[in-house]
Amino acid sequence: MTSPIDDIHLSDDEINTFRRRRATDDLYDRISTITIGTLILTTVLIVNQSPPVGAVYGYLWYAACVGLEVFGTGLLWCYRNYYERRSLSFWRGMYMSGVLVLASLWGSAGVLFFNPAEFSEQTLLFVLIIGVTVSSVSTNAIWLLSHTAYLIISTMPMIIMCLIQPDPQYKGMGMAFLAYIGVAYSVARSGSITYKDMMALTLKNMRLAETLREQYEITDAASRAKTQFLASASHDLRQPVHSLSLLSEGLRQEVTSDRGQQLVTHIRSAVTSIDDLLGKLLDISRLDAGDVHAEVTDFPLDALINSLIIEARPVAEAKGLKLSIKPCQYAVRSDPVLLGNILRNLITNAIKYTESGAVVISTEVAPPARLLVRVSDTGMGIPKDQQEKIFQEFVQLNNPERDRQKGLGLGLSVCRRLANLLGHELQVRSEPGKGSEFILTLAIAHEVSADTPADMVSETPDAHSGAPSGLKPLASADAIFSGINVLLVEDDAMVRDSTEQLLAGWGCEVRAYVDAQAGLAMFEAEPHWADILISDYRLPGAMDGQDLIRHIQTQFSSNLPALMITGDTAPERIKTLADDGIVVLHKPVKPGFLRNAMRQALIAV
Repeated sequence: MTSPIDDIHLSDDEINTFRRRRATDDLYDRISTITIGTLILTTVLIVNQSPPVGAVYGYLWYAACVGLEVFGTGLLWCYRNYYERRSLSFWRGMYMSGVLVLASLWGSAGVLFFNPAEFSEQTLLFVLIIGVTVSSVSTNAIWLLSHTAYLIISTMPMIIMCLIQPDPQYKGMGMAFLAYIGVAYSVARSGSITYKDMMALTLKNMRLAETLREQYEITDAASRAKTQFLASASHDLRQPVHSLSLLSEGLRQEVTSDRGQQLVTHIRSAVTSIDDLLGKLLDISRLDAGDVHAEVTDFPLDALINSLIIEARPVAEAKGLKLSIKPCQYAVRSDPVLLGNILRNLITNAIKYTESGAVVISTEVAPPARLLVRVSDTGMGIPKDQQEKIFQEFVQLNNPERDRQKGLGLGLSVCRRLANLLGHELQVRSEPGKGSEFILTLAIAHEVSADTPADMVSETPDAHSGAPSGLKPLASADAIFSGINVLLVEDDAMVRDSTEQLLAGWGCEVRAYVDAQAGLAMFEAEPHWADILISDYRLPGAMDGQDLIRHIQTQFSSNLPALMITGDTAPERIKTLADDGIVVLHKPVKPGFLRNAMRQALIAV
């Protein structure tokens, strides 16, 4: 199996150009080390050994070494500050010039400080010259030509001096030095080849990183395009669905015959199905926007699961399935609304994909202080190679016909992302033909919070039902709406008319307007008439619904209750509305949630 880096192909010219550039950088980076090392070694030599021809020549040699070190320091400064002003060949040439001068100085030391009369006194000279050539392997081997020149020029004068001496000890030392040159060259050549291979691999890694960055940008752009599409499509579809939802509720109140009520029930069921599909799109948009915030508390898990079982049991019984729960005595630490959404999705999926047998919800304690919630079924199961894919967006198994009753393939994606948001782990175990088990890991609470009301646990609204977090539907209209004046601003005629009829049926007085300017004009004329403002977000003209609410609350009535009803699911827009503290209901809004949102807004004043 090939790795991605094997698919990156580079020409010799590309590799050589890159290697020359990097090698030059590395060589100049080592100038400081060479300068310090040369200063120390030349000082050691001049202090401990005097040239046979006279000390003055030794001092002149040392002064030349110090001058070269000053030149090297200046060259390094120029390279770091003025590299772009000269070509790469210029800088390599300057470095080579410094190497040749330094090698010549050490080569001249092999003649200047050589004293054939005393063999034992030559030990320091031999050791220093061998030392500087050994250090050259680590500093110059990445440029084999500079190392070879340094090696030959710095050692050959001393080798020749040894070979021309009549003493056999010197001749033996000269031959040993020649052998040493061969070994040092071989080691440097091997290091140079390794460096070249390393540079080729480095360049490939850089190209791979560029490719990955480009792919990430493409993927990110596709993700943003997807989010924008979902937001636009969701808004356009939500308008008529929202109107249908409100009209069906109004129709239910008007129709009295059994046959009429049956037809209304079917209509509302169809609207609910479309609402559920659009709701999943909204969930994804809200998660993308970072608009889903966890309100973590301690609460008894048993109450939440029981409420979900009550919701799901009619569907399970209609399919002939046994839906059972094993009692749980533990409280958990989580967000009851978001956790309810996760478990509801898992239970619904288990029922949906199980044709016979049972769906079981059970719990198990696991160290340290963790509770495993298991949703098991006897359905068709999931192949092992597909078990992670089901958590991806729009992925569905066994639905090639794209039956809308089986959803869009977004439910498990939302579950995984909500679980990550809450810090819970969601796993799946499955065997084809035997069923599946989804395991959600929760933190066990030390105690149930006293301020966690029971109805918060037992009533867990869908994230996409149109209700803001924490709102719970009411069963019937509230007398609080009788005589309430509602200022309604909505540009879609069908939505405006259906909302107006629904509100009138609840006993409200409604004044409906097409745009923000008309609504603002009414408010300016009668600033104390409206008890509550309900506005769409997208409105014709210069002002949108957010601008209208801001303007009225800032200029006229800061405590006027206001609700924003919108089909817009663009993440950045959702976040902006949330930051302004505006209560947002997402189309299509179920009448019960609209009623409850209005009630809470009016009571809060």
